[in-house]
Amino acid sequence: MKVAELMRKTVFTVNKDASVKECGDFIEKHNVNGLPVMDGDKMVGIITRADIFKSILPTYSEIYVNETYLTDFEFIEERIHKINELKAKDIMTPNPQTLEQDVPLVKAGALMILRKVKQMPVVEKGRLVGIITLTDICRSFLNRAK
Repeated sequence: MKVAELMRKTVFTVNKDASVKECGDFIEKHNVNGLPVMDGDKMVGIITRADIFKSILPTYSEIYVNETYLTDFEFIEERIHKINELKAKDIMTPNPQTLEQDVPLVKAGALMILRKVKQMPVVEKGRLVGIITLTDICRSFLNRAK
């Protein structure tokens, strides 16, 4: 079985200038782990639940300057309220790893595990055409084992 047979062809995306709050709300509304980030028709990144959570935590440079930021939960709470100031392009993973439609599902799943990602956009000639998740692949294998 190939990625093309299982991928979701309807892909929810966000614009690179969407606020992180908007991205989080969209992720929750559609119950997905992440979203490809677009600049027009071009995919420029991916933003996940983990990226959003990491944006709330202190950065390495902040910890370097003052290591108490790591345990200063009031500081972290304040950052939650400033999340609307951040844009998808500020915290996304740029140039996400992608798959082609003709990749076998076993290989796609193995690549996700090796790359420590839960989903991968599917492209054809550089254009976003779908998305596949490790959950989709596992479900498919388990359903075939019945």
